[in-house]
Amino acid sequence: MAMTNSGRAGAPAGAGHRLGMGYIPGLGALAAYIFGILSCGSLPELPDLARLAALGVLTVVLAAALPWRRRLVPLALAGLAGGLLVSWQGHHALENRLPEHAHGSDFTLPVRIDSLPAVSESRGRFGQGAGVDIRFSAKILPTAEPAHLRNQRVELTWYRAAPDVVKRLKGGSVWSLPVRLKQPRGSVNPHGFDYEGWLLRRGIYATGYVRPQDAMPRVIGGTPGLTAVRQWFRDGLSSTGLGQSELILALVLGDRSALSREDRQRLRDTGTAHLIAISGLHVGMVAAPAALLASLLARLVGLWLGYAPRLLVPGLSLLAATSYVLLAGAPLSAQRALVMLLVFFLAWYWRRRFHAGLGFGLALALVLTLQPLAFHGPGFWLSFLAVGALLIGFRGRYWLPKPRSTPAPDSPVAQIRHRLSERLRDLLRSQWLIGVVLVLPSLAFFHGFSISGFVFNLVAIPWMAIGILPLLLVGTLSLGTSFGQYLLSLANTQLEALMAMLGNPLFGGGAWLSGGLSGSGWLFALYALGILWVLLPAGVPGRGLGWIVPAVLLATMAGQWIPRSPAVPVLETTVLDVGQGLAVVLRNNDQALVYDTGPGSGEGWSAGGQIVAPFLLGEGYRQVDLLVLSHGDSDHAGGLSGLTESLPVKALVAPGRLAAREAATLDGGVSRCLAGQVGRIGNMRIEWLWPDSSDVSGEENDHSCVALVEWEERRILLTGDISRSVERQLALRYPDFAPVDLLVAPHHGSRSSSSEALLDWGQPQVVVFSAGYRHHFGHPHVEVVERYQRHGSRIFSTAERGAVTIQWSSGAAEPRILSARDKGPFWVRH
Repeated sequence: MAMTNSGRAGAPAGAGHRLGMGYIPGLGALAAYIFGILSCGSLPELPDLARLAALGVLTVVLAAALPWRRRLVPLALAGLAGGLLVSWQGHHALENRLPEHAHGSDFTLPVRIDSLPAVSESRGRFGQGAGVDIRFSAKILPTAEPAHLRNQRVELTWYRAAPDVVKRLKGGSVWSLPVRLKQPRGSVNPHGFDYEGWLLRRGIYATGYVRPQDAMPRVIGGTPGLTAVRQWFRDGLSSTGLGQSELILALVLGDRSALSREDRQRLRDTGTAHLIAISGLHVGMVAAPAALLASLLARLVGLWLGYAPRLLVPGLSLLAATSYVLLAGAPLSAQRALVMLLVFFLAWYWRRRFHAGLGFGLALALVLTLQPLAFHGPGFWLSFLAVGALLIGFRGRYWLPKPRSTPAPDSPVAQIRHRLSERLRDLLRSQWLIGVVLVLPSLAFFHGFSISGFVFNLVAIPWMAIGILPLLLVGTLSLGTSFGQYLLSLANTQLEALMAMLGNPLFGGGAWLSGGLSGSGWLFALYALGILWVLLPAGVPGRGLGWIVPAVLLATMAGQWIPRSPAVPVLETTVLDVGQGLAVVLRNNDQALVYDTGPGSGEGWSAGGQIVAPFLLGEGYRQVDLLVLSHGDSDHAGGLSGLTESLPVKALVAPGRLAAREAATLDGGVSRCLAGQVGRIGNMRIEWLWPDSSDVSGEENDHSCVALVEWEERRILLTGDISRSVERQLALRYPDFAPVDLLVAPHHGSRSSSSEALLDWGQPQVVVFSAGYRHHFGHPHVEVVERYQRHGSRIFSTAERGAVTIQWSSGAAEPRILSARDKGPFWVRH
């Protein structure tokens, strides 16, 4: 058989220069470009642009001198371009933040509200209800002073807002607001949500809050635009009186702020949370029917013109998808989907059977070009891993299908049955592929996965695509008419049925398995290898055996039989960064002791659920062996419910009557801390030094449980919020007290604590302050810091260093001290 110069039978001359399979060299350049972005963007410090360019030029020169220069030079140039792009973007993002000298400054600024305000119940100080809190983003107008604030985006909160403010604060409205601005900074913890990175990727210049006591906030106008349109639709949808209006807002406008904790939990447990996060799935649900309608329209136009306009199908489909993405607020995940859709339609329009690897690489490169820092978010990896799994799993060498190799059935009924069976088979296969491939990312990013998600998604996805979302979108566009209300009511009825099915025990309910990749990494590595083995091309010997390892691992996770890595003689104490609060985790082998749970808020957020639990799960712990509540203040105990909802607690210790109150809410044993008592958790010995009475309320600072934890020769002193008075009593009660290796400073470093009596008595080698960054309480106080320094203690503060971990190995003379900000990405180091 004659061969062309492309190496394929029957291929036309010059095929190697087309966008089809022959254009494989382009894949190498794309890979180099992507590698340049990922590698430079992952560095702990961004490289200097001039030095990076000089290094790139040197690399190109060296590559040009090698025998393979025709291939190496383009690769080097592509990698250099990617590195320069992400470095420039990173430097620009760091420079576009509120300078440190302006942190905590007050301004009166003209701003335009450019998001849909999120309203939540306010707990006020110390957990007391006081109106509502409103969170929103705003763009500062060009008339603002000082000049460095002009045209910047800020994330603001209006605490304890009056009801009339809720009615008037609308997306698109223009206000004059007295605000206090802060640097875009957040807690930094292992396995925790990267709030600073999230702000950075959204281009937020500063965060802050409205201060109505400084000046009267007032509306000064409004501007027509996308946000105002979205606000109009939100008001209209909210006024329909439908029972599932919160879900409708999430699906149509991407506004999930009104979703209840119960609905969020149900969607997570059933593996269907992605249905309310506007992403590629939703874009496809809109683009596919739009393309079908456009194809029918093109045929009708073709009957009149004599030819079918090919641009009509991609044009109308992209227009519909883009309109939906804009209506939903243009989240980054939906923008990525639009890019992939554009690449697909380019291949379709040019009538090229895109090689799957080239199409995938082109979409990936385009997304990273538009959003160079997007790969730091979990959505990026989930999106592309899911698409990659489908491409490989369906053996997709091309982005457009080959001509049908087998004839379709002659009978119309047989054709319909054949097509339905094909679609069902594809749905089963796609859900299975996505499910098994995303297990590891789900464990890494969300510290668990849903084992019932496969079954529920088989029903929920087609139901959403065919029966719910089209009705919602058409009904929204017909808002204010009886026809629109009818369509929305039909969609609402289906949403109620869907949510009832997801929560009905008869259908299995949700089955969320908590876990993490740490501690059993060798098993998860085997899982990944098994999946890769399964996805090898057909014909590889023993390919089907690859399913054995993932199946066994999933079964062991379901039975909670996974062992952690072999125990090593190490004690790790981590003072988590919970802002102005306290949460300490002590770990030795399989045992975990938690001292305090950090603060909580009225909108469902709590340090216990969003910081402490992810940390433990990420480190491979599935329960808390002992939880200590030092006392009842909300900055110490506010995260209790969030922690207990995420992880089982075997035992709880609290002072006085606080222990009795918490006994009714926990399944595990509850006891009181009392001076003189001794307990043990694994190899950790715990001696309670305070309070000296069990008949205390447990709410006062001086009622705090003071614990001395001993492991081998190491001693850790945990003091809660005790004052100087209790410190003096401790020194008198235990005159022969030996020096401690670690002291978690009492009361966050307040002047009311850390007296000379405590320092002379405890003689701590290492001291950690848990405090909020430049909080108005001013912790730790400068006098307290100087006092510890005079005593020769090594000092660390979570406000400056993020979470601080002190590791003691058996027999080691000195501990290893790690801080989250020192190990974090480049933006948390500035």
